[in-house]
Amino acid sequence: MMWMAALALLASGAQDAPVPTPGTVTVEAVKDEATPAAVRQTFADAVEQALLDARFTALPAQARGRYIARISLTRAARGAVASNGREQGAAGGLGNWGGAVSVTLPSDKRQLRGLIVTTLTVELVSRADEKVVWSGSALTAQAEGTRNDTPTALAAKLAPAIIRAFPQTLAEPLSIP
Repeated sequence: MMWMAALALLASGAQDAPVPTPGTVTVEAVKDEATPAAVRQTFADAVEQALLDARFTALPAQARGRYIARISLTRAARGAVASNGREQGAAGGLGNWGGAVSVTLPSDKRQLRGLIVTTLTVELVSRADEKVVWSGSALTAQAEGTRNDTPTALAAKLAPAIIRAFPQTLAEPLSIP
């Protein structure tokens, strides 16, 4: 019986690094040429809001928080998918020679669009020693050019999903519909 207690004590002492706890954080978007600054800022704002919801205290970029939340974004084409087409609404005009009205009726037209996989990765870095203390990522696949493929919609899906997993370290990216 004593040896089981000793084994349990040894096993509990061999744990990984301590679990990070919420604290002050500054959010930094990793700069890359493929992602415009406005899109990076949209994702940074979404991650900051998700961190606030997870009991972190967000500080301005020039402040020195306990953590740095480094975010990176990748987008990759992965083939094509059929999606509903956008239909034009009613239009009208009036000129010197009279007026015109155009009405487009709804149809079941399908368009072939690119399938874009967007991956958001968040790394929580300790400011004291620059070590990554937690990381997570999430991805989603959306038809290119649709309402669900806008930066605002993507950020609103991916950022909260990643931060909800905190403090559990994810082995693979979360797949978000």
